[in-house]
Amino acid sequence: MPHFSYLVISILQKSEKIDSAFPQVNPKEERNMPPNIKDLIARICASSMPKSRDELINRVMHPCSVLMSKLSLRTKLLCMFGTFIAAIIVLGAYTVSNQNTDLNTARSESQGVELSRQIMLVLIQTQKHRGLVNLKLSGQDTDASLKTLRSELNKSLNQLDTAIELYSEFALANPWKATADELRQLASGKIASNSADNLAQHSRLIAQILSFSNLNNETSGLLFDPVASSYLLMDVAIQKIPVWIENLAILRGMGAGFIKSGNIDFSGKAALISRLDGLRSAIAAATEMDAALKRAGETMSAEQQLALKTSTDFAATVRKNLLGENIEGDASAYFAQASLAIEKTVLLQTHLQNRLNSILSERISALTLQRNLTIFIMLAALFATAYLVFGFYRSFISAMADVGASALSVAKGDLTKQVHIDGKDELAQTGDALEKMNLNLSALVANVRTNSSMVSQLGQILAVGISDMAIRTEQQASSLEQTSASVEDLAATVKKNADSAKSADNLASNVRLIAESSGDIMHAAVESMQGIHTSANKMQEIVSMIDRIAFQTDILALNAAVEASHAGTHGLGFAVVANEVRALAQRTADAARQIRRLIDDAVSKVETGVEQINEVNLTLADIVSGIRNLASNTNSISTASADQSNGLAQISEAIRHLDEITQSNGKMAEEAKHASIDLETRALALTEAVSMFRLRQGTADEAHALVKKATALFHVNGMSTLQRITDDYDHVFADRDMYVFAFNRDGQYLAFAGNAAKLEVNLMTVSGLDGRKLVEDAFALGAVGGWVDYTIVNPVTKKIETKTSYLEPISADIVVGCGVYKSA
Repeated sequence: MPHFSYLVISILQKSEKIDSAFPQVNPKEERNMPPNIKDLIARICASSMPKSRDELINRVMHPCSVLMSKLSLRTKLLCMFGTFIAAIIVLGAYTVSNQNTDLNTARSESQGVELSRQIMLVLIQTQKHRGLVNLKLSGQDTDASLKTLRSELNKSLNQLDTAIELYSEFALANPWKATADELRQLASGKIASNSADNLAQHSRLIAQILSFSNLNNETSGLLFDPVASSYLLMDVAIQKIPVWIENLAILRGMGAGFIKSGNIDFSGKAALISRLDGLRSAIAAATEMDAALKRAGETMSAEQQLALKTSTDFAATVRKNLLGENIEGDASAYFAQASLAIEKTVLLQTHLQNRLNSILSERISALTLQRNLTIFIMLAALFATAYLVFGFYRSFISAMADVGASALSVAKGDLTKQVHIDGKDELAQTGDALEKMNLNLSALVANVRTNSSMVSQLGQILAVGISDMAIRTEQQASSLEQTSASVEDLAATVKKNADSAKSADNLASNVRLIAESSGDIMHAAVESMQGIHTSANKMQEIVSMIDRIAFQTDILALNAAVEASHAGTHGLGFAVVANEVRALAQRTADAARQIRRLIDDAVSKVETGVEQINEVNLTLADIVSGIRNLASNTNSISTASADQSNGLAQISEAIRHLDEITQSNGKMAEEAKHASIDLETRALALTEAVSMFRLRQGTADEAHALVKKATALFHVNGMSTLQRITDDYDHVFADRDMYVFAFNRDGQYLAFAGNAAKLEVNLMTVSGLDGRKLVEDAFALGAVGGWVDYTIVNPVTKKIETKTSYLEPISADIVVGCGVYKSA
């Protein structure tokens, strides 16, 4: 046991949760603890005590967290909403119950006031009956008044019985029955035989009526009214004034009897003095509440002043007529004055009761309104709460269902489902965040699919290219082997050529010397031919002169013949001479002409020979110059051939190394071919891995497939395919943000899937797009087709984004394509 107390006190000390009232464990006592207790305290203090407020809250809320973790969200919400609504109902029911209690109390008090009126009426009639009977016993004839009064008393008793039966919740029937029976006997004329017994009989009944009135005040709740004004009015009107009236009534009956009899003894005077003191006390008790009533908001009424005045005047009459030396006055006048005071007091009581009843009626109305308003507010609050809660429940469950459906769709690979939750709360923000996540994930997967598809296509192209390169590398290796052998042969040939060039160089030197010598001889021959040409020209001039002389001689011979003919016979000899001279001249002219022709021919040949010799001279000069150059070049060739022979030897060595490198490249090309095939396989696997996702945007493989579908249709239907693409009745050429299009070299759209208005658009005029470069890049792809990257304004986001389109020519001037956005 001491160990346990040490344990508890030490834990409390270490957790700083103990006050000074607990004994402290001093270090010496702690040292005397057993080691196992010390270890237990250390473990408990280290592990059980929360180290922070969050940890404390976590421990306190742990049971609730465990419970909530085992309930569905729907059950949690229903439990919370049910608890909240139950709390509202309980609180509202409690409030309405209290208001109903107050309302029932106010109604009970109002009924008690009404019942009190009936009781007071019976009381006043009984008091008046007592006075009239006392007058009758004193010798005055009051039978007619008594008869009328008794009839009224019976009527009042019947009304009171009806009221008691109506207000059965007060349970006043049994307490009232005995008194009612006695009062009915009294009303039937069963009265005492003398004044003393009459006074005792009536006073006992009046005391019972007052007691019953107090019981009514108690059962109706008038005695327990919580409001000052109504309680004070009840106290004065129902508690104090009846005593006031009773004293007036006793003084009226006793005094009238004494005046009528004309005799009063000492005990009678004592009784009157006692009643006067009681009247004064009753009046004082009733009026001492005036200050409290004023503070409660009530004002003094004229009825009170009149009741006080008539009662005071009556008390003075009692003293004057009955307490003097002799009895004075008229019994009827005395009785009437007392009845007047009682009447005015009753009027005061009635006024106060009316005021009390008015207050209670106002309270009932206010409490009824308050109760009804509370019920209305509670029902409205319940309805509004239920409406809002149900709306929140539906909205929350619907939103959670949308979120769950979206998450399930994402889990199934469907990223096309949009999440839209109306509002600005955290759930709506979560929905927006999930929508952005889906959109970004869709864009990411689209980019992955696009890039993997493009990588796959590039892998195919790369595999084919590397395969071709491997084949060409093998061919190149074979060619290099042949080239190496050829270069070796060429090196031997060049070496022989170098030797031959050296011999040719020697020959060229000798030929140069001979050519130079032949050039000198030819120059001399040219000069000789020039002299011959000059002589031939002179001979031509001489022959020309002979020809002219022959011509003149012929003319002279002709003239001589003419003159000889004129001379006749004397001139015959001269004519013969003239004819001979003429014939000689003609033969001379013919000879001159022949010589001329010969000379002309010789001159022409000489000129031709001179020209040829000049040309030969020039040619020989060129030959000499060429032979010089040839000798020089032959010398250079000889030197270069030697250098070339050495270079070819080095080239042969380099080709052997190049052949080894080419063989290595061939192996590397084969490895690259396998790597490209593996890359293509992995790209296809990646494409298949992300192909399970249904995306909001198109991908490269889908765009490629759409273009291939369009080109295949074009090969079947020709140019009509363009209109088929534009109409796209079957929606096979447009999918999400992808659409097949076609344009020409001018950038004019010729087809646009599902949007004929685009046929009026020219790429050169599209805002945010370099249409000219796009057209140039598209037609630069060639017959194979391919991908073209460009930037364009996204019509949805209104942002400039990068787009890539697969384009393939279908004719020399038209390309068909389909594009996807690289990012979203």
